[in-house]
Amino acid sequence: MSSKHSEKPLEKDGLIKRCPVDQRAVAKLMKRAHTDLRTAKRNLREDPECAYNYAYNAMLRMGLGLMFSEGFRPEIKDKHLTVVRFAGSVLGDEYRKLLNDYDFMRRKRHRFIYEPGIPCSLKEATHSIAVAEEFVEKVSSLIKAKAPQGQLRFGNLQEE
Repeated sequence: MSSKHSEKPLEKDGLIKRCPVDQRAVAKLMKRAHTDLRTAKRNLREDPECAYNYAYNAMLRMGLGLMFSEGFRPEIKDKHLTVVRFAGSVLGDEYRKLLNDYDFMRRKRHRFIYEPGIPCSLKEATHSIAVAEEFVEKVSSLIKAKAPQGQLRFGNLQEE
């Protein structure tokens, strides 16, 4: 993947730092992203804002898994935005709409936290789950394709 994208601007700006690739951490983040998606779906009708937040969390965890699989971690400043930008550097222009949706979800989720009373409709929460599923599927495929054979044990991510 590294050959397709450039993390240099993020590294130069001090937003990411190199770290050893930790395949166990990557697998745990991927598994948790799938759990978050299931939780989002379970809460959709009862609490759309909760479903939205879990859909966003699934994307954040999968984005972190992508970073870790490439040997990077976000620095302290602007972690969530950094994960979005890093994912964009890997996925590229082909996934611009998906990444724009991810960034919109990041900003909306921030508003949920710091501006109580912001509404989240069932339609918006449903859309957030669809976006998260697409992102998780795409990034999961990229990580699995890149992992050295036998080093990354995912098990059945969706069942556990």
